[in-house]
Amino acid sequence: MNNNIKAIINYNDVNDEFRRMNDILGVLKYQYKNIDISYNKVKDKNELFVSINGERLECNHKLAFYMNTVENILSKDI
Repeated sequence: MNNNIKAIINYNDVNDEFRRMNDILGVLKYQYKNIDISYNKVKDKNELFVSINGERLECNHKLAFYMNTVENILSKDI
């Protein structure tokens, strides 16, 4: 059973949306404790997305969406 979750913020510019995603992942890390957050600077302008355990997720969702994604990953590991 592997409970570690790897979340990567893929970004080009540190803007308001980047900060929002960073805050969301911070909440997830606080709640679940086993999330490793890292950052990947990409070349494409205006590209911002999160990958959680290799699954690409767009950044236009609310916190509940990402919490649900983490819960689904954790339930598959049990």
